[in-house]
Amino acid sequence: MNIRQIKLALTVGLINAGQNSSNVVSGIRDLMLSFKEVGAFLGAQLTGNMPLNEDHVKETYAMQFENCVLDVDLVRNPQTSNQFVQQFRLH
Repeated sequence: MNIRQIKLALTVGLINAGQNSSNVVSGIRDLMLSFKEVGAFLGAQLTGNMPLNEDHVKETYAMQFENCVLDVDLVRNPQTSNQFVQQFRLH
């Protein structure tokens, strides 16, 4: 599995999606499934939820695939439902 290539493609896919995606987690899942190396999607679990200020919450998801795990940090505004990827780690 070429982790560098997957990270680059995921970054480009997220940039191209921009604000068009209402659910970032499902968009990331779809992008990851385009790589045969990661295998089937096994599930996503919320592993962290921390308020940043009165308008924003940081959420961490662990997205498990057959051959890897993708940890995604999102910043979400509960009032507007806007979501932004802060960072992700593939291992």
